Amino acid sequence: MNKKKLSLAVGILSMNLLLMSGSVVGAAIAAIAKSFPQEPISKVQMLSSIPQLGQLVATIAFTWLTYKMTRKNIGVFSVAVVAISGLLPIFYNNSLNIILACMVALGFGLGLISNVGPVLLQEHFAGEERATVMGWAVGFNNLGMMGFTAIGGMLGGTNWKNLFWVYGAAIVILLVVLFLVPKDRKLSEEEVSAQKGHSFGKTVKSLNGYVYVMLLVTFVTSLCIMIFMANQSILLASKGNGTAYTAMVTALGNIGGICTAFGLKYIRKATKTDTMAWGFVAFALSFVCIVSFNNPIMHIIGNMFSGMGIVMVNATIPYELSVLANHQQFPVAIAMNTLISSIAGFTAPMLLAATKISAGANSYFAGIAVSLVMAVFLLITRLGTRIEKKSEQTIQDQLEKFQEA
Repeated sequence: MNKKKLSLAVGILSMNLLLMSGSVVGAAIAAIAKSFPQEPISKVQMLSSIPQLGQLVATIAFTWLTYKMTRKNIGVFSVAVVAISGLLPIFYNNSLNIILACMVALGFGLGLISNVGPVLLQEHFAGEERATVMGWAVGFNNLGMMGFTAIGGMLGGTNWKNLFWVYGAAIVILLVVLFLVPKDRKLSEEEVSAQKGHSFGKTVKSLNGYVYVMLLVTFVTSLCIMIFMANQSILLASKGNGTAYTAMVTALGNIGGICTAFGLKYIRKATKTDTMAWGFVAFALSFVCIVSFNNPIMHIIGNMFSGMGIVMVNATIPYELSVLANHQQFPVAIAMNTLISSIAGFTAPMLLAATKISAGANSYFAGIAVSLVMAVFLLITRLGTRIEKKSEQTIQDQLEKFQEA
C-alpha cells in the first residue's frame, strides 16, 4: 500500500476511533448516580445504553442522507455531531434528562460513522487492500475505546463532569477527515433506487434462515457488552474503587481487544468455525474476573477477555452474513444487524430491570449465564460449520452454472 493510500486509510479509519467512545460514560455511572440520588439506578445506567437508540435512528436515516450529501460530508457531519453532543454535558449537567438527550445525539453521530465508514472503504479500496483496511477498522475501534476511556477516566477522576472534555478529540478527527479524505459526489435518487433493486420486503423474505440466527447472536452479543459496560462501574465501586480506577482497568484491558483484532486470522486457525462460540466463552470469563476478584490484575484481565469476546464475535458476524446473503441481500442484512445491535444495547438495562435482576454483581452473574448458554448453543448446533458448508455449496452451484453456460 503506497503512502497516498495509507493516508487515505488513516483519514477514513480515524472516525472509527470514536465508534466505542460512548463507553466513556460507563466508567462514571456510580459517580453520576450519586449526583442524581432521586433518579432510579436503571435510568442512570441508560447513559451507557441510550446511544444505541441514536444509532438505530442513524441507521434508518443513512440511506436518505446518501443522496442528500456526499459520503465524505456525511462523515464530517457525523464527527461534528459527536463533538458537539459529547461536549455539551460539560456546560449542561444539572439534569439527567439533558445528558441522556446528548447521549442519544452522540449515538446518532456514531451510528452514521458505523454506516459511512465501510462505504468509504468499499469506495476507495479493492481486493486485498480492502480486506486489510477493514481488518484495521476493528483495531481502530479498540484503540479509540482504550484512549478515550483512559483519558476520560483521568479527566473525570475528581469530578465526573470533566470526563466529557475527552470529546474535544473529535474536533481533531474532524480536521483529519476534512484534509485526508478526498471529495466525492452525492448519489442521485436514480442511483440509490438502482442499488436497492428489489423492494425491502421481498429482499427480507428471500434471506437465508441462518441470517436470523446470526441476528440472534448479534442481539445476545450486544446484551453481553451492555451488561458488562453498564454494571462494571457499579460493581467496582461496591469493592471500593472509583471512576479513575474503572477507567484505568477498562483502558488497559482494551489491549486484549487490540491484539485480538490484529491477530484474528491466527485465532481463527485455532478456533476454526467455532470462533464465535469461543468469543462467548471469553465474555463469560470477563464477567467472572470482575465479579469474583478484587485486585487490579484480574480486573484488567477481565476487560481483556471482554475485548477478545467483542472482536471474536463482532468481526465474524459480518463475514458470516456475507456468506449467507448475496450481493443484493447483503446491505439489507447488515442494516438489520445494526438495528438489532442498537435495540439490544438500548433495551439491556430495561430487560434486566424487568427480570428483577439488580445492578452490579447480580447483573454480572446473569451475564455469565447468558454467555455460557450462547457458547453451548453455538458449539452444539455447529452454526459456523453449517454456514461454511453453505459457502462451499454456493461456490459449487456457481461453478456448475458457469460450466453450463
